[in-house]
Amino acid sequence: MRHTFLIFLLSILGNITFAQEPQQLDTIYANEKMNLALFFPANIRQGIVGANNYVFSYNRERAQPLGLLKATKGKQSNLLVVTTDGKVYSYIIKYADSLKELNRFVSFSESIGHEHQRESLVIRDTLKQDSNLIVHKQYPKAFLEKSSKAMLKQPERKKIIKRKEGMSLAIKNLVYFEDLVFMQFEIKNESGIDFDIDYLKVGMVIGNEKRRASYQSVPLKPQYVYKMPDKTRHAETSRFVYVLPKFTLGDNEKLQLSLKELKGNRELILRRRL
Repeated sequence: MRHTFLIFLLSILGNITFAQEPQQLDTIYANEKMNLALFFPANIRQGIVGANNYVFSYNRERAQPLGLLKATKGKQSNLLVVTTDGKVYSYIIKYADSLKELNRFVSFSESIGHEHQRESLVIRDTLKQDSNLIVHKQYPKAFLEKSSKAMLKQPERKKIIKRKEGMSLAIKNLVYFEDLVFMQFEIKNESGIDFDIDYLKVGMVIGNEKRRASYQSVPLKPQYVYKMPDKTRHAETSRFVYVLPKFTLGDNEKLQLSLKELKGNRELILRRRL
C-alpha cells in the first residue's frame, strides 16, 4: 500500500498545474505602549506598512533579522517584509490595547513565496538533524493538499493510540516521501462533552522529563495541515493529516504528541516509539 501511495504522490507532482490561490494571512497585533519584536529567519531587506498609524522599524544600515512593530489606534492595515534571501512575508496588522505576545519568531513556512516566484508554493522549514542541515525544499500547495486527501483514503497501517477520560488520540498511518512525512491522525470523542481543540503539537523527546538535566524536546512544526477540525463533538471521530519535515528517531528518542483542549483542562499526551 505504501508503494501505491508513493506512485500516487509522484503522479500528482508530475501533472500539477500551478494557479495563484487566495492567501490566508496571519494577523499581528501592536500598540503604542509596547514594542512587538519580529525575528525573521533571514535578515530584513525591506519592510512596508500600509497605513501611517503603524511603524515597522529595522536596521537599514546593517541588515539584521529583527524588526519592531508599533501602532496607534486606527484601522487595520498590512505589513509586507522581504528578507535578504528573497522570501516574502505578509501579515494583517491590527491595533490592540493589550498584547498577548511581545516576541514572535517567524519560520520559513510563514513565507507566502519568493519575490521572483510566480507559483503558489508551500515552503518548509529546515530541520537540524545529526548536526547537518537538511536543505529546505519547495512543494506546490496543490500537491500537498491532494496527497493528504489521498492518504485519508488509504487503509490504516498503524494503531498507536492514547486514551483518557473518553477521549482518544491515534496515529493511523505514516508515509515518508522525499524529505517529508505524511502522518494521519484520528481524534475520537466518547466523553459526553465536546472537545474544542487548542493545539496538537508534535515533537521528538529524549530522556526522562522528571530528570531535566538529561531531558530534551525538539518540536516538529507541520509544513501543511489538512482537514484538522476546530473541535470534535461527542460521539464524533475526526481524521486529518499533518505534513511534517522528515525525521528519524534515535535509540533513546520517542515521538511525542500533545493534544490540548481550548479553555479546558483536558490534555492527551502520547509518547511512543514508531
